[in-house]
Amino acid sequence: MCRLFLLFLLFLSTSASDFFDFDWDSPYESTEDVRYLGRDDGRTPSERGEPHPSTQAQMNERFKEDMLAVLQKRSRAHFDDLARYFNPNIQIQSCFASGKNLNADQLYQLMIHLSAYYRVWSNVEFENRDLAGPKYAFVIMRHNATIHDGSQIAGKWKYEASFKRLWNYFLIDHLTFVGSCRGIPQTAPQDPLEDPDHFVERVRTKLVSDLFLPYGYSKKLENFEDFGDWITEAAQFVVCDEPKMNKKEFIKFMADRYHGIRRYSDNVFNYTKNQQDIEITFSTTWEAPNTTLYRDTYTFRVKKEEDYVPQLDNSFSYWRIYWVTKKCTVDRTRHPAILDGANNLMEVNKRFCGMIDGENWDVFQSFLDLFDPKDTKWGACVGARDLGYDKIREHMEKVAMRYAKCVVTQVNIRNLIRAEFATTFTMSRATDIQEQEEVDVGFSGFKDKDGYWRMNRMYFLCDETTQKRKFIEL
Repeated sequence: MCRLFLLFLLFLSTSASDFFDFDWDSPYESTEDVRYLGRDDGRTPSERGEPHPSTQAQMNERFKEDMLAVLQKRSRAHFDDLARYFNPNIQIQSCFASGKNLNADQLYQLMIHLSAYYRVWSNVEFENRDLAGPKYAFVIMRHNATIHDGSQIAGKWKYEASFKRLWNYFLIDHLTFVGSCRGIPQTAPQDPLEDPDHFVERVRTKLVSDLFLPYGYSKKLENFEDFGDWITEAAQFVVCDEPKMNKKEFIKFMADRYHGIRRYSDNVFNYTKNQQDIEITFSTTWEAPNTTLYRDTYTFRVKKEEDYVPQLDNSFSYWRIYWVTKKCTVDRTRHPAILDGANNLMEVNKRFCGMIDGENWDVFQSFLDLFDPKDTKWGACVGARDLGYDKIREHMEKVAMRYAKCVVTQVNIRNLIRAEFATTFTMSRATDIQEQEEVDVGFSGFKDKDGYWRMNRMYFLCDETTQKRKFIEL
């Protein structure tokens, strides 16, 4: 502790660089409290197609947007966007480590540390000093921030950029955090600096206002890696219908699953605080390219975890997600029961084969969602004892293990008004030879009280005397 205290005094007693005049700011009167001041769509300027900053104004706008996104939302994508315009010889300094240049990764770690301490932002101001004409930018960013105990501290950043003819745009030559370091703990308290409610709010904003927008855009792997920064490396992941995965695999799973999805709806976010941790539940409905609607529900468990901050030579306690559960996807697609039941027929066959082919969504639950849980009867053999809804999944999992590929080869329509039909599926065995078998399955449905199709009958014919199983009337 003595060594840390002496280091703390040393930080306060020295200047950061010969170029910048560090002055200690006091909080000024707040006129408007805001939690997030950046854009709401989550995209970086580069992702929106903004041009390279070739003017003072463009450089200032990019600096403002990217800096706020990092400090308020911990957006690694925005940090990387700003870092594209770092001079290779950039000088990055802070009042925590006076006279020492930081690299880009160290700067990001420092900004994440600050973001855990700041809670509510107010009075963010940018002062542009025109010192050497239009090819040079010198900007000071000031802000107030409310911290966990309700008090306010002031912060100040300075940056210097110049126009580079070789690239035809601005690069940042100097970037410094000048204060106030006196108000930010440099020794590790027992509890996280960040209020738990604030952490939960930032998770909510990341999910609802960034990753799963009502009319979003095609997300990239980096967008989900930002969210992964809040998950511990040793986190446990339980994802329905998916094998065991680690953090890196889970982030890729989310990026692959939602890539190209441009429409989300009915986002629901809830949380409960327990004695030792926080449990967050998030649900969203998304529209697949084939217009099918699916609803995903995630549960995130949060607890305290220590992380080392090199700039302060100490470990700090942060809130981190240590357990992730994804429930089986629920199919929200509704098929109106018009006279022609062909749409429902195609959907049943598509999802049946989906269980065999192992498509990207939770295929078993997707098939079950077509049936009425209260009034479904089915059988592995016609004439055998009828089974209920709760036994379908168990049987279909065995079928999926037996076969590796499914193709619809014939459909016999008995009554479209009642969605009654039989389908011949050609299955390839899950062996090296991949010999083929034909399986006949009969289906029947009804129109529910809301005017939509629901299936409630399914039968496999078990005629062992022939290789091809024939459909028998229900």
